[in-house]
Amino acid sequence: MKEEKLYHELLTIEDRVGLHERGELKSVTDYVDLVREVEWEQEWDPRARSMSQIHDVSGSIWSDAIEQCLAENGSVYIPQIDIPIYIDRPIVLRSGDRLVVHPETEIRLKVGAVGTCMVRNAQVVLSQDSPVQICDGADEDILVEGGIWCDQNNEGRGRGGEYDQEGSIPGSMSIFLFHNISRIAVRNVVFRDCSAFAVQLGNAIDYIVEDITFDETADGIHIEGPSERGIIRHIYGKTNDDAIALNAWDWQTSSITFGTITDVLIEDIEMQPGYTWSELRLLPGTKIFSTGETLDCDIRRCIFRNIRGIHTFKMYDQPNVGNPEGDFADPIGKMSDLFFSDIVVDGIGQSEYYDSSSDGVLDICTDIDGISIRNVHFNYIPGQTDMAPYLVSVGPKSLTWHRTPSDESGSCWRPPVKENAEDEWIDVYNPNANPVVKGLVVKGICMPDQNNPGSYVPHVDLAALINERQSTPNPDFPNTMPRGGTGSGKVIDLDFG
Repeated sequence: MKEEKLYHELLTIEDRVGLHERGELKSVTDYVDLVREVEWEQEWDPRARSMSQIHDVSGSIWSDAIEQCLAENGSVYIPQIDIPIYIDRPIVLRSGDRLVVHPETEIRLKVGAVGTCMVRNAQVVLSQDSPVQICDGADEDILVEGGIWCDQNNEGRGRGGEYDQEGSIPGSMSIFLFHNISRIAVRNVVFRDCSAFAVQLGNAIDYIVEDITFDETADGIHIEGPSERGIIRHIYGKTNDDAIALNAWDWQTSSITFGTITDVLIEDIEMQPGYTWSELRLLPGTKIFSTGETLDCDIRRCIFRNIRGIHTFKMYDQPNVGNPEGDFADPIGKMSDLFFSDIVVDGIGQSEYYDSSSDGVLDICTDIDGISIRNVHFNYIPGQTDMAPYLVSVGPKSLTWHRTPSDESGSCWRPPVKENAEDEWIDVYNPNANPVVKGLVVKGICMPDQNNPGSYVPHVDLAALINERQSTPNPDFPNTMPRGGTGSGKVIDLDFG
């Protein structure tokens, strides 16, 4: 697979999605008689952008007006409004609908008993127990553009983003939820103080997510399998978990469907340098359904270009830490034809990072057939001053946690303690995995010129940047951590260009 050929193929997604305007938009102000003035109490203080004491809030609820405008016109334009407006339920979009908001207008979710998503499509399909037929009865040709969107941090109650107040679709946890959808564009959106994923998109064909700003969100853009042909570009800001995640396989608790992700262009990404959560994730796997049926959830044919501020590309197997015995990939995932180029790596000290087992920019514990890495500029000297020593590290990871009870909100990353003392510990990763990376091409790697600040020089020992990681049992466990394992990583057909 040639990178430039694939790049031009991916750009044709623009033609199929069709970003051009399709006729006049109808202003929601024509339906102002449906706007309701409401008073309520909440803890979130949007001015301080933090939780505070319970206080009175009053605002205008525009849900009825937006819904009626869409129903009658198939489009809605929300003009510039100087004060935040509120919705009290998700805006539901159907085939052909357009939702356009003035870029300075802020829309907030009036948090109810359950924090829901703010925008979703109508034909979402839940398929956690079996493979889904991609885009069967899908919504088509949807545009969402503009606006500042805020779910008010779900009143500090953990992740919101439910499909509805009843929570009828487990795994939904986003501000924008788009599933079972073909030809969708989301652009020019700001996500501010959001408790959940900004965008959760899966069971999808032909999608564009671009010109997105994260102003404190839990996670960024999550693409789930199955999905085909997507562009994610011009993404900026700060999230508190993965800025972009391609999760072909995922935990049962955070995904609606599962399957292969293929043909994705990710370019022009800039996150906050030196920040813990400035990360990207690629998560393939083999899904084991409750029936015993299995499904390959591969990731194939993806390009990552012009990326700044990211310190780690997380490309490793990771069982569900809330249910590691019942929700894991077996065997580990597979990826192929991956291209990384024009990357500026802003690192983070290993002692500052939550994952003590991470030792490379591309941290890999999956099988890969074909991966190219070129034109990478380190903003640090690998292996010096507490920085990760490798560009690529392939192998099992070992991080052992003690089980702890869930807190009252249920927002706990660790499963409850079991009665058997031997079961008091869990492995966050998969220390017994044996990943193999074939066809690794590395070239054009630079690091700072220590004699000329602001300049870069070629790294003269590329082989020193590649690591085959091994895991061994820890004979002193549990007195010392981690428990360790028996797996090892391998790189085959390494090419330095």
